[in-house]
Amino acid sequence: MRVLLKNILNILLPILLLGSTYACLPRVWYRPSPYASPLPTADRLTAIQREQLTQYIRDTAQNAQAVVAFYEGKAILDVGDTKRLINCHSARKSIMNLLIGIAQEKGFLRLDETLAQLGIDERKTPLTSQEKTATIHDLLMAKSGVYLPAEAETDFAKAHRPRRGQYKPGEFFFYNNFDFNVLGAILEKKTGQSIGKFMEDYLAKPLGMQDFAPSNIVYGNPWPLRNDHSDYRVYWIFLSARDLARIGAMVSQKGVWKTTQVVPANWIEESFQPHTSTVDKSMWPFDAYGYLWWIDHDTQTYWADGFGGQFLLIDPARRLAIAQRNFTGNSFLTSGLFMLKKKRDGSRRQLLHVYESIKQGVN
Repeated sequence: MRVLLKNILNILLPILLLGSTYACLPRVWYRPSPYASPLPTADRLTAIQREQLTQYIRDTAQNAQAVVAFYEGKAILDVGDTKRLINCHSARKSIMNLLIGIAQEKGFLRLDETLAQLGIDERKTPLTSQEKTATIHDLLMAKSGVYLPAEAETDFAKAHRPRRGQYKPGEFFFYNNFDFNVLGAILEKKTGQSIGKFMEDYLAKPLGMQDFAPSNIVYGNPWPLRNDHSDYRVYWIFLSARDLARIGAMVSQKGVWKTTQVVPANWIEESFQPHTSTVDKSMWPFDAYGYLWWIDHDTQTYWADGFGGQFLLIDPARRLAIAQRNFTGNSFLTSGLFMLKKKRDGSRRQLLHVYESIKQGVN
């Protein structure tokens, strides 16, 4: 019996050790960017205004652990650990919008290219001839008409997925991770670069981002099991609050950072058009969707929105951008611990309060 127990322990201990190592291993490692430039700053808020906003953010830190606000290209508010790498979750889609816009402007791809022309298909569940007529343009609007399970899709998407063939490409808005995940694969195929390398060359370096590396983009969930069977993995983009805010500042100035046109101005204008106005009420305050950006017509703001409190709010009329971040994990263990929290969803209402306060402060 002792020999048997010893043999069992000899087997179990290495398994437990390997499992513990995997659970604790970070998905991304922090390293400062070699091309980093300090944040340009300005004192547009009074000391009292900054103190009040800082206290409000700290009091509501459940969903806002770091906030950075830019006005006219300069940082005017900086609260929390703003260099910590945090998963953007679905805010990744708005960043992909910028990468696609850059790729189109540089001639890597065309929006009218179809899935058939691009060689996009699924091995386990082949696409139909109708599904293959979907274009990059359709994917950007979340109107591909391809209704297959996709990695990291929401429970809402699983519950409300239309039937295959129910709508033709371009007809119906469905917030569909198939569309978003495939856009990443298309970018890589057409540019010959990984998402991380393309983003570094055409976004991070021109902006002088402080905490970016190509390895900040990782593929797939940390969970060891999948049930979607898709060939196209989810890509997660880990960014610091200050780098996400820097991106927002550039977008708020029609794609210009300092004196460089990083993203075409006409692309941003087209992306902010309401390509659909049929938005579920759970997405308040949004009432429309552009190319991978949410739209709030009441405030004339445009949002990147991600699970757990990952927000980027842009007010182009005021050249104002605010990034609000909440750490959701960087390993199997820390991601699991976040999922155990009762209150996991970030608060758009909270960010709107910060936005309104800043808007009054800079006027």
